[in-house]
Amino acid sequence: MAWKVENEWNKKAETINSTVLEQKAIKRVIKNNNLHYLKAKALSDLCVKPLPNEQYRIVTEKQFNAYALILYLLQTEIIEELNIAIYRINEPTVVSIIELIEQGKIKRANFVISNFFNQTKKPEKWAILLRDYCSKSDKCTHRYTHNHAKVVTIKTNSGYYVFEGSGNMSDNARIEQYVFENNKDVFDFHTNWIKGLIDGVR
Repeated sequence: MAWKVENEWNKKAETINSTVLEQKAIKRVIKNNNLHYLKAKALSDLCVKPLPNEQYRIVTEKQFNAYALILYLLQTEIIEELNIAIYRINEPTVVSIIELIEQGKIKRANFVISNFFNQTKKPEKWAILLRDYCSKSDKCTHRYTHNHAKVVTIKTNSGYYVFEGSGNMSDNARIEQYVFENNKDVFDFHTNWIKGLIDGVR
């Protein structure tokens, strides 16, 4: 099911100091007069691409991989910039993203991922694969750190898309919730801290 909400963003941000990361909160006002219920089996059935400042709230309860958003957008356009902050990814997803970068369908990608999968005695294959690829490619950067966030930001010719929620980029057979929106302020908000972590600014 998905809830569609149109929102207005207050550009004023509040800053909260943290020893780990400079955290920011954006105030927003959501108009609830346009809520409606949708039944669907796949992301493309759940909603169309949100228009600027439009937002969908999605709940899934069967096998669903947040990577579906990337594949959905790639059906009609090239991804200029992809930023992912995620706890874990599975190997098929990493292989697919690398192939899409090599094909020029994703022009630039940045990753912030949990260091749990890279610093153990036996790192997972996908973690080694992504680390090695990013270290050799000028189209991809990464950082493994104490991350549990699950956010994807995507820039295309048609908009600034953000997908955030509880699910990882692996198959999730649980009830998961997501927000899918097209909003430059939110895109900049998440993209800035993701890139800040990679660049070591924070």
